[in-house]
Amino acid sequence: MHVEMPDPSQVHTVPELISALRALRAGRSYADLDKAANPGKRPKEGLPSSTLSDLLNKGRASRETLEAFLRACAVPREQWNAWQAARERALTADAPGTAGLIRVAQADPRRLGVHAAIDAPGATGDLPAYILRDTDTAPRGVRDLLAKAAGRGGMVLLVGESSVGKSRSAFEAIRAVLPHWWLLHPADAGQVRQVAEQTIGRLVIWADELQRYVGGSAGLSAATVRVLLQSGVVLVATIWPERYTAYTAMPGPGQPDLYAAERQLLELADVVHLPGSFSAAERERAEAVATSGDQRIALALRSGDYGLTQIIAAAPQLVNRWRGADPYAAAVLNAAIDATRLGVVSPLSSDLLRAAAPGYCDVRQRAAASPDWFETALAYATGTLNGAAAALAPVAGSTTMGQISGYQVADYLQQHAGQQRHLAEVPSTCWQALVDHLTDPGDQTRAGHAAQHRLLHRQARALYQHAIRSGHEQATGLLSTLLVGQGRTDDALALWRAQADAGEDSARTTLAGLLDEQNRARELARRLADADPGDRASTVRMAGLLVAQGRPQDAPALWRARADADRFATVRAPERLDGEVTADDLAEMLMTALDIKSPQTRRHSERISRLAVMIGEGMGTRPDSLEAVRLAGLFHDIGKLAIPGTVLNKDGALTQEEYALIQSHTSCGVSIVEGLMELFDDLLEPSARTLLTDAALEGILHHHERFDGRGYPRGLEGGEIPESARVITVADVFDAVATGRAYRPARSIEEALEIMSQESGASFDPEMVEVFLSIADSRYDQLESLFSARPARNDRKKPM
Repeated sequence: MHVEMPDPSQVHTVPELISALRALRAGRSYADLDKAANPGKRPKEGLPSSTLSDLLNKGRASRETLEAFLRACAVPREQWNAWQAARERALTADAPGTAGLIRVAQADPRRLGVHAAIDAPGATGDLPAYILRDTDTAPRGVRDLLAKAAGRGGMVLLVGESSVGKSRSAFEAIRAVLPHWWLLHPADAGQVRQVAEQTIGRLVIWADELQRYVGGSAGLSAATVRVLLQSGVVLVATIWPERYTAYTAMPGPGQPDLYAAERQLLELADVVHLPGSFSAAERERAEAVATSGDQRIALALRSGDYGLTQIIAAAPQLVNRWRGADPYAAAVLNAAIDATRLGVVSPLSSDLLRAAAPGYCDVRQRAAASPDWFETALAYATGTLNGAAAALAPVAGSTTMGQISGYQVADYLQQHAGQQRHLAEVPSTCWQALVDHLTDPGDQTRAGHAAQHRLLHRQARALYQHAIRSGHEQATGLLSTLLVGQGRTDDALALWRAQADAGEDSARTTLAGLLDEQNRARELARRLADADPGDRASTVRMAGLLVAQGRPQDAPALWRARADADRFATVRAPERLDGEVTADDLAEMLMTALDIKSPQTRRHSERISRLAVMIGEGMGTRPDSLEAVRLAGLFHDIGKLAIPGTVLNKDGALTQEEYALIQSHTSCGVSIVEGLMELFDDLLEPSARTLLTDAALEGILHHHERFDGRGYPRGLEGGEIPESARVITVADVFDAVATGRAYRPARSIEEALEIMSQESGASFDPEMVEVFLSIADSRYDQLESLFSARPARNDRKKPM
């Protein structure tokens, strides 16, 4: 008897699926179905009675189970996809209660972050036809990984530069593999955590530009993602390569593990790297699409300056728009680019851009500006290019419609122009505009940190103060270090006292630590004053104790008073004080202060100074420059005087907020040295002024730069890093490895040298490393004498 086959296209709910599957069964017994599903007795291809019961009574079925059932019911293979689609529709028929969910098949790719495409004569639709990428269908490619994740939960991460097609590839993949699943495009990590507390079946979470969801205590964590994956959720994310590299790279020797949380998260992901250019096979597919009539693809293929995906997303036009702007439009664009690279994430207001722009024009251009210069410039910057992206895109607020809340630089342009401008000086008008017009406390704190690293203390203080008023905890610590570094310890104490009074436990701990440091310094000063005569050495130490107390402004008066006392004394001090203050006097003052704060840091600084001199001698450095390197090595960590002891001496891993405080020691160090020189200005001997200038101060500020450009504070690269800083970096990291830290045991000299060799060209200048390895061979005994407490060596031979 002929049995009419049910139509899978009419199946939309679980009851309809059950009814259709029972109709397909057509009275076959469970045993017959099991036998028909697996005639060759192949493992895992049968249909046990429990599986059939779930399928025919509850509609529960994996893709594999449904395929086995269709085989048993003699359904033609060409109809299997239609039945799989019916299964997907039925199993996602009931809408979960979470707001913002939509079916994948109904999602708008533009709203998910897929770049707008160029316009072309005869083009139709928002986007061109999709060119299948090799990574889409390859084993362990995007679609293969999504299919596997659909069965057990999983995270698929696409890594690629801006405008190479990451978002489009990810979107086309979920539309092809999971069209009937629910899709959530979360506003932030908080919304992802809310979803993790619920049970939502067959859900895709779309995290385009993953860097927006991670970082800090509020960022997306590996623990949250594990909960999601265990419940069967598929997380699809994209990220830029430099971000991926930064997050996954292990910290260098002696460096805090800044991205431990991000690295743990990314370890959960299956990663696909999307190339920026098309392969021969992809280009062939593109040419076929162009021949079939897609005018956008045809236009992109005719241009060879950029990759095809970048052409489609208007990347060349974005760069040309920036390069070809008149002085006023260029000023607006450069102000936006600089603000973004200084850490501003929120949309930039028109008031901010208008106030920042004048500093990017010269005096004649400012005089010749028309009354509507800003409106004209903004219209140019926000104009869409070939119907696609704008260099400066208007954006609306989260709760408004039809109202522009600010502007954001196009990703590709920011990537390109931000790199071009990374050494450019940011004009004062831009800094003042950030102070006056930023409203987000996170933006204010990041911009303040950038200002502090550039020694722009007034702007940094103002930005931190704005952020503190909004309750941003990190800003309190950063402003405190800045104030202490400037000798304004009383102001820093008042800041922490206010936070402690407001109920902040961490502020109470920090305040107690600062007060304890001050009390110890006062007690040592009292003993020294009572016990020692007023000779030069004791006076230098007393001045250092004043620095440790946060009273550097009192040190010159002490010097003058003791010099006067010595001048009229019946018995002169062994070393008279009526001479000028030398560079070594200042060095001993600061080392005395550092001894109060952290004796081990003083010993570390003295070793770095000696190592730096050894490297400088090996390089044939001139004697005057060598002395500047010696002082830079001695002072390289002096900024840690300004870091709260609770952070500086912490045993465990540092948080991102704490690491930001540690990072600030480079700029604080310059402030402390410059401040002390200014206080002793009329007492300094000329040679001290000569030595403590650019070479020494640059060594202090930039000794945490990396040769590959991934260091701080400015991300300088290669020869951009001052020579004194490159020398100190080698010495600093070697010492950190050879002596160990709280989070890592000491290594032998041989092991430390091997690490230095491996990091040559990444962390360190290869020339400096080569010189240092040579020194380690020729002056091994001298090097060994610096590091007596280290692991015993099995092999006593000198390193090669």
